[in-house]
Amino acid sequence: MGQWIEPERLAAEIHRQLKEYTDEVKETVFDIADTISGKAVERLQAESPKRTGEYRKNWGRTADRRGIVIHQKGDTYRLTHLLEKGHALRRGGRKVGKSPAYPHIEKVEQECVAEYIAEVERRLGR
Repeated sequence: MGQWIEPERLAAEIHRQLKEYTDEVKETVFDIADTISGKAVERLQAESPKRTGEYRKNWGRTADRRGIVIHQKGDTYRLTHLLEKGHALRRGGRKVGKSPAYPHIEKVEQECVAEYIAEVERRLGR
């Protein structure tokens, strides 16, 4: 059977229970995000284009109070959009050609988002 609670303490008990549940959900969601972001960095390192290997090695992640961010470290961050979308080549004022796109970020992002949602739903029982 359930516990008996006095009516004066009902609001305080409901607040305590909701805070406990919220803390548990936050911890679970952060653990899932931490795991998935680690896998995403590994996938990006494996699937990124390789010329010198510097771009591949510079994938990393940073966690702060707002969440986890996957990013390029160092000076290679400038290449992400150019490699993902492709770009025109210009030399000496003349258009020489077009550099092909190497889509690698969007695919990994979509896979990781789907995996994250499925894992959150599974662990929180939805």
